[in-house]
Parts: sequence; C-alpha cells; structure tokens
Amino acid sequence: MPATAPVLGLARVTALRPESPDDDWDVQLERAGGHFLQSLAWQRVQRRLGYAVVAERRPGWLWTGSVRVGAFPRYLYVPYGPAGGDLDAALQSVADAARERRLDFARVEPLAAPSGDALARLRARRVKPVQPRWTSVLDLTQTEEALRRGLSAGHRGSINAAPRRGIVIARNPGTASAETFVALERATKARTGYAGRRPGYYRAILETLQPLHSASLYVAEAAGSVIAAAICFDFASTRYYAYAASDPVAGRKLGAAVPLVWRMILDARSEGRRVFDFWGVAPPGAPDHRWAGFTQFKRAFGGRLLERPGAWELEIHALRHRLFSLAQTVRR
Repeated sequence: MPATAPVLGLARVTALRPESPDDDWDVQLERAGGHFLQSLAWQRVQRRLGYAVVAERRPGWLWTGSVRVGAFPRYLYVPYGPAGGDLDAALQSVADAARERRLDFARVEPLAAPSGDALARLRARRVKPVQPRWTSVLDLTQTEEALRRGLSAGHRGSINAAPRRGIVIARNPGTASAETFVALERATKARTGYAGRRPGYYRAILETLQPLHSASLYVAEAAGSVIAAAICFDFASTRYYAYAASDPVAGRKLGAAVPLVWRMILDARSEGRRVFDFWGVAPPGAPDHRWAGFTQFKRAFGGRLLERPGAWELEIHALRHRLFSLAQTVRR
C-alpha cells in the first residue's frame, strides 16, 4: 500500500476519464482478472484520504489511479494496474492522463509484463514497487481437511490450542472498531519500532469499506481483552489479508494470530471465495529479507508463491522525473 501522505489533488473531470466510473466498473474489472486496488471500493478510500481519482476504460482494458500532488514530485499512481488484455494501449492512456494534468510521471504496477516496445515508447523506467511483487496465494476450492493438511505442524498446534487458551475469534464485532486496530498497532510500534501508518488511514479504510461489505475486521480476544486483529478485503473470488496487529506480549504468548487468520480463511471459503491472497511475502531464497519473519508465518498456511511483474515509471516531465530518480538513488 502506498505510504505517501495524502494531499488534495486535481479534480478536473474529462469525458474520457471520469472521476467516478459507473457501477459496472467492478464487473468489467472482475472479467479482466483485476485486483481489489483497482475497484470502485478502493477508489472511495482514495477520495476519503484526499486524493483525486482518475480512471479510464476501453473494451478489453481499464485502469484507475490517484493523483499525488505536492511541491515535488507530482505523479499519477496506478496500483496493480492497468488490468486487461491490450496493456500497451492502457499504458498509453495512463501516460496521456498524467500529461493532461501536467504531472512529472506516472507509476504503474501492471499484473502482466508490458512489451519492450511500449516501455521504450513511453520512456519507462523500472522502479521498486510500492505494492509487493511476491505474494502467497491459497486455493480455497480445496476441502477444509485438505487445507488443514497444508498447515505447518506449529500452525495446526496453535489452532487446536486456541480454545484451551481461551481465545475467541470474532468478525466485525460491535464492540470493536477502527480504534481497536489502531490501539493494537500503537502497541506494536512502541515495542518493535515498526513504522506503520497514521491512524486516519485505518479509519478511512474501515469506515468506508465495512458498510460496503468490502472489508472486515477480525479480532482475537482472551480474558476479555483484544490481543490480535486483522483487516481483510474482499473482491470477486478473492479475499486479501491486508493488515494485522497484535499485542506484543499477550498476542505473541498465546499465539492468537494463527487461529485468527485460519478463521478468515474458513469464512472466505464458506462464502464461496476461491483464493486467499496473503498480499506480500519476501522473494524466494532471501532468508535475510526484512519480511522474512512474517513470510514464514504466512507460508506456514500452505499455498503457492505468485510473482507479479513489478513497477515502472512513465516519464512525462523529463527533467523533473530525472531529478526525482536521482534523489531516490542518493537516498538509498
């Protein structure tokens, strides 16, 4: 997820790129095999965060992104998109939209690799992705018994021990809210130094998406206290494991995160979802990667690795984009 602090962007509406795509957008997105971050629901979250939303679609492809406008840089961000078949035409439309708004560049993260010709024509530069390039996906069309067999021995033990440890899992309980998640994340930050996100980000997600049934908050309680929580997104046949937080003492001691995620998986399966996407893991063969710890946790549920193509920046304002690229290189 993008971590840039939101600022109000441009709000000009054009006939080709409406700020509010009509309601069959999600139907077309699903047909194109698109990601939740290209959905109408996520567009609403972006507006709630203060971003201007831009979108375009044509037969066979579609994309939506948010305008990131500050002193420097000014760019259009298209997470896990465009979606669909004619990717070269879709990328050209992204570049055109950024040019119309006099931005410095457009950052795209398509689900398929663009052609070399398109990348050259658009003066594209491969960059570090904002969204994870690698994820782990679990096939929910299996039986529950098969899913259980795919668990590591440690995860099976934590799930079996949860009732004895007094752990109770609930989905969207009336007593829990965005503040519940925010409080747990603050505790995680205080103990681990994890940067996380500002509280308003999680509030925007849950207050926008829960009424749309596009997001759920799961909590694990023990002895009357919430010791772990997680937020998931639902789109089409996929449930996405988006954010998690845990009490650094009680949550870890009782192993609450494992039965919590297991409940999310079983609920998704019972609702007819076909895939559980763990959202992001370290690339294979990288034991020292900064995501190694939670990658081990996620991979212990079974599933397969999925690699996405990565990210590119399409140059619009040559000098400003090159200055930004140089600054990024120096910062690393």
